[in-house]
Amino acid sequence: KRQKLNANAKLKRLQRARALYRRFSRGRHRQIVFSDEKLFDIQQSFNPQNDRIWAEEAPDTEERVVERVQKAESVMVWGAISARGKTPLVFVDQKTKIDRHVYMDMLNDHLFPWTETIFGEDPWTFQQDGAPAHKAYEVQEFLRDNCPDVITVDPHWRNPTGEWPPNSPDLNPLDYAVWSILEEKACQKPHPNVESLKRALKKAWKEITLETLIKIVDNFPKRLKKCIDANGGYFE
Repeated sequence: KRQKLNANAKLKRLQRARALYRRFSRGRHRQIVFSDEKLFDIQQSFNPQNDRIWAEEAPDTEERVVERVQKAESVMVWGAISARGKTPLVFVDQKTKIDRHVYMDMLNDHLFPWTETIFGEDPWTFQQDGAPAHKAYEVQEFLRDNCPDVITVDPHWRNPTGEWPPNSPDLNPLDYAVWSILEEKACQKPHPNVESLKRALKKAWKEITLETLIKIVDNFPKRLKKCIDANGGYFE
């Protein structure tokens, strides 16, 4: 499974990947704070592309089955990473919809205190994708007022003034690496409830080392280059 890319999306990805590649050359990508949200549920994780059993004989059916139910209990998490570390992992109440007000409150409570501690007076750049709460005009203005630098997103499809490439989870370190690490560690087995899932996610988040984060972030310019070489198309 991957994002659908039409000709317009490919062109935007190409143009914006080129601009970001130039803008964050010479190690400046290590000043970026990458952010994202992800929904985890209490069920066992399953990757149909990567999950394999190596055996001389067919294993028991129970070992080859990952059970699924409709509308399993879940929790939305938000996090941000950089080459200097990671924010606390933030859990969003299941009944709360992340609108622009909830999102700005979350950044005020969790992002800015962390960046002040980690970066101090050093410059940094905030990255987010084009989720509805992110692209609101009020949020974009809020970020320009509170961040030293921002990679903007399109506020509306009729107003394509953003800098972040559309349809590009393959360029966001949380999407292409971090969430998979959490899922692999925290969701190996099904959880009895959300609280158990939260504990496992916190533990897995805490175990991600700075060395791992640096490697993941350093892969960002390489992926921009691959996107450019693919003319904005698929490169994975």
